[in-house]
Amino acid sequence: MLHNIIKIFFPYSIVTEVKPFGHGHINNTYKLDLRDEKKSYILQQINTDVFKDPHGICDSHDRLQDEIFKGQHPITIAELIPTADGKKLYTDPEGGVWRMTSFIEDSYTVDVVKEGWQAFEAGNAFGWFARACDKLDANTFKESIKDFHRLSFRLRQLNEAIDADKAGRLESIKEIVKFYKDREASVSAIERLVDEGKIPLRVVHNDTKINNLLFRDKSAAAVIDLDTVGPGILYYDYGDALRTSASTAAEDEKDLEKVHFNIDSFRAFTNGYIGQVKTIVSDEEEELFYMAPMLMTYIMGIRFLADYLNGDVYYKVAHKEHNIDRSKVQKKLIESMEMQVDEMKKIIDNALNAIPA
Repeated sequence: MLHNIIKIFFPYSIVTEVKPFGHGHINNTYKLDLRDEKKSYILQQINTDVFKDPHGICDSHDRLQDEIFKGQHPITIAELIPTADGKKLYTDPEGGVWRMTSFIEDSYTVDVVKEGWQAFEAGNAFGWFARACDKLDANTFKESIKDFHRLSFRLRQLNEAIDADKAGRLESIKEIVKFYKDREASVSAIERLVDEGKIPLRVVHNDTKINNLLFRDKSAAAVIDLDTVGPGILYYDYGDALRTSASTAAEDEKDLEKVHFNIDSFRAFTNGYIGQVKTIVSDEEEELFYMAPMLMTYIMGIRFLADYLNGDVYYKVAHKEHNIDRSKVQKKLIESMEMQVDEMKKIIDNALNAIPA
């Protein structure tokens, strides 16, 4: 089966090896090598249950590489490899949708930030990506997953889950629900400014976990997993990266004493990210940058909370309290951010006003 699909892209090449690759949970991914070629390639079957418009995500990727490959850059993205007849995708007889990309050689991923240089390089890479996309018109890009980061949509899901209380769990977690509801007005301010056009819509990555970067030696080499790229705001990428990379504990840590927002990781990431984007950031965006990690942590917290109230129908769980444990971790992170908000503002201001070395 796989060899037949590879022939659609490389009809005259001989495959020397093809094997599963990576730890992704959405697409089926394979690495392949061809005889007489030094380069390797990545073959993916796109999960069309998650990405319902695979042609749309490939069109976005194609437009990105047209923009990014115009010049020489220290950071890159994978290149789409067309089929032998020039198409971006191949649909097999069973309806599976496949694409081929280049493989970024001599690279590795990082799952957890353990050193300051990793946080700085992550900020530098995702900031570079935002700046590289600055000339692209966000209104001409499609959302790969509708309303993925839209707070009002996630709040509506939460309110419906509270009203329905399908799993009969509301009574036991009223304090946690109150925590999130008490902060609803303050975090909603950002979406209002976006809708009013005061915070610009941009082309952003939308899924800035640190393992969506490839490193080479001690530098970020490539931004990967581009399926979520589309309209959004800088806060989505900046905030979600910090939600994960500046947390001192796992997303489902039971011992909340271990959960803190690491201000040193925040500083390193911010210096890298702001150093890249400060020439494109508007005055309005500067004002609320400090809110971005809180916004994205809040969104994930209420998503876990809604799923817990609904009976764990969306996220995979290992035990019945798994989703509420996840939501409690996000709650603790927000509390830790709130205690350090003045320092966060100072770090962002210093990064915005720093003179380039």
